[in-house]
Amino acid sequence: MFCSLLEKSPPRKVGRLPISWVKVIFLQYNMFIGVKCGGILSASSGNVSSPNFPSLYPYNTECTWLIVVSEGSSVLLTFHHFELEYHTDCAYDYIKIYNGISEDEGNLLGKFCGDVSPPQFSSSWNVMSIIFHSDRHVARKGFSVGYRKGEECD
Repeated sequence: MFCSLLEKSPPRKVGRLPISWVKVIFLQYNMFIGVKCGGILSASSGNVSSPNFPSLYPYNTECTWLIVVSEGSSVLLTFHHFELEYHTDCAYDYIKIYNGISEDEGNLLGKFCGDVSPPQFSSSWNVMSIIFHSDRHVARKGFSVGYRKGEECD
């Protein structure tokens, strides 16, 4: 299992940004959206769900979660429920999963919509991002996903 791109030294950057800047960007971003969602999750395990889950998610919503586990570990994601508006290109409502921070499109693991749950994901280092987006029309129940810290690398 590949757990980390980093040796034992602590990360000073997430992607190309210092970790302290990433925290400020997420905190400032979440202050300006109308629905309370997203944030930085640093527990070794937890759950993330769309706003109002299991009721219908709101229209015109953008939520970003940054999951950071202990250095030298991976992040494991497992979807428990998934029901978003379907479109062949996932142009309307979708989830994006990133191996690292979402500002780096090179780290995009996938974009998902519809009612087929995404596969289980394991990051290649200790950071993973989830973005949820809904447009101004159709709403569904949304999603629920669990995350946990993977095993420590030697």
